[in-house]
Amino acid sequence: MNARVKQREATQASILQAALKAFSEEGFEGASTREIAAMAGVHHGLIKYHFKSKDLLWRAAVTFLFERQAQELALPDPADPQYADPRVYARAMIRERARYWARHPEHARLMAQESCRDSERSRWMVEEYNRRAAKVGERFVRYLQDHDLAPANASVPSLVYIIMGASQLFFTLSPEVQRIWGVDPTDPKAVEDHIATLTEFLIR
Repeated sequence: MNARVKQREATQASILQAALKAFSEEGFEGASTREIAAMAGVHHGLIKYHFKSKDLLWRAAVTFLFERQAQELALPDPADPQYADPRVYARAMIRERARYWARHPEHARLMAQESCRDSERSRWMVEEYNRRAAKVGERFVRYLQDHDLAPANASVPSLVYIIMGASQLFFTLSPEVQRIWGVDPTDPKAVEDHIATLTEFLIR
């Protein structure tokens, strides 16, 4: 890889990281490409050069989120002998996902910003990424139901969102948690305390 290609990729990565922060905190409408360029430390014109438009930059940021999730989130395999006890597998599944949300609260924040709207961007995100992610959640919930770890007659979508919300919200609302409770959800001990409470509460 030559120096020019490396520089191009580094510039794109800097812009995407800044875009994630801006879009997750301010939403699509609230974030500006000038603000994103300033955060990335690049000339404003480079955003148009690399991503063509604000809409395409937003889509590239969402794609980056899910590609990063696929790389970082190695979900446990229920067929692995160490997970012969369904409770051990269920707790491991919740633990790994919660640790990902703790590392990247901007993921859930960006999803929430757009998922509250029935926009063209939201529909694109659902079809490209969220529908597949929901299937993972559905398989997990049905596993819990099949092993008597969740009510067999409960709504599957409700359980998916209950588990997802419980795993994410502590980290997604980090500023509020700090103001009200004096707890920093980014502190490693707070992360592990939350996960221990979460797994004990959901999988007894």
